[in-house]
Amino acid sequence: MTRTIDTLGKAARHGMILRAECGCGNLRYYRCSDLASVLGGGRDPRSVKFRCEACRPKVKVTVLELDRDRMPKITVWKPDTAGGNLKWRPEQLK
Repeated sequence: MTRTIDTLGKAARHGMILRAECGCGNLRYYRCSDLASVLGGGRDPRSVKFRCEACRPKVKVTVLELDRDRMPKITVWKPDTAGGNLKWRPEQLK
């Protein structure tokens, strides 16, 4: 039975990746589990607001399920709370 992934918590349970893509070509990937821990698991993944630093238009958000046998070489942005401040740092997906 197919179900809709409508919260970050459901996407995190399935190990999904969120892709934020701007019209200018800027592209970032985030683990849904990281976003759920920062923003809350009940939040709709398509309602998460992202801003492009280059052109600031509306960013297109897509939730992806990756094949664990053939993982792509992408950079995933991960939260880092050094010194009490939340910063996102890039990390290679393994």
